Amino acid sequence: MTKLLENIFRLVNISMVNELNLLASKMGIDMWEVIEAAKTKPYGFMPFYPGPGVGGHCIPVDPFYLSWKARELNFFTRFIDLAAEINELMPHNVVTKVIWALNRRKKAVRGSKILVLGVAYKKDIDDPRESPAIPIIWDLLRKGGTVHYNDPYIPELRVNGATLKSVPLTKAALKQADCVVILTDHSAYDYGMIAKTAKLVIDTRNAIQRKAEHIVT
Repeated sequence: MTKLLENIFRLVNISMVNELNLLASKMGIDMWEVIEAAKTKPYGFMPFYPGPGVGGHCIPVDPFYLSWKARELNFFTRFIDLAAEINELMPHNVVTKVIWALNRRKKAVRGSKILVLGVAYKKDIDDPRESPAIPIIWDLLRKGGTVHYNDPYIPELRVNGATLKSVPLTKAALKQADCVVILTDHSAYDYGMIAKTAKLVIDTRNAIQRKAEHIVT
């Protein structure tokens, strides 16, 4: 129960901040700035950050053990179910943001070259289990995009039965991409170089930490 509490706590709070980030975006508010301001309170606030969705073998899975047990007892865990629903929508929202950003540049996903940076479910690890990168890449491929990825920790990735291979992250690769999507904020990435070289960046982790016309958070 202790481990379940810890995982549910993170799932609920990450899902909450993801939903607030979607609302803040519509209101023209930078959610990352809001979180930084809230962190100045000396007690009572624990920061959680928006992202492309929760992955891994714990947070997206373990809470449902308790949800299943609760249903056996005729008890319904609404927080868990709602948090999971929001989390499952996040990859779709990333794809929607890619479509919107490309459309602003008079491009469609179909035929566009898209470079995904990071497919592990969190930074600096080699584990893609339940990573939101997988449904995001698959959705972009289904929509006709030419999708490549780079991850210094994961040389190969299975996406809906197909095997993709990590491509080298070079200035040429960044320049050729119509859109670069940062899904995992690995420490190995040179975010200054990425921001300077890429034509369009969807930064789902606020890894670049700067504002520019071609950077979308």
